[in-house]
Amino acid sequence: MKYEDKTISMNERRKDYSDRIDLAMNPIEKDKFDPDTFEPAGEDMREVSGRVRELPPKLLPVYGLKPKKIREGQMIGMYESKQDIYLTLAHRCNEMQAEIELLKSKIK
Repeated sequence: MKYEDKTISMNERRKDYSDRIDLAMNPIEKDKFDPDTFEPAGEDMREVSGRVRELPPKLLPVYGLKPKKIREGQMIGMYESKQDIYLTLAHRCNEMQAEIELLKSKIK
């Protein structure tokens, strides 16, 4: 890889690294990218995966699960699983949605 080659200038190495990161972050050409159907695994996997992109409901599903207790410290969040982060956010969003609905009912 060009960015590992120490015989070329640092600017060229940085440019090559930046180009590779950009390609990894944007695997589909801009004119062919559709955020409603994007499937990172590739177009051939869309039929198999069967998941459709859509806006989430007002209340996020939690299936009765609660996140693990948050550990505070300098490395906060570093060791949290994606599930615990989702559950933390989903519970807070659901609580806020309930508060919004309560306030809306008081305004009427």
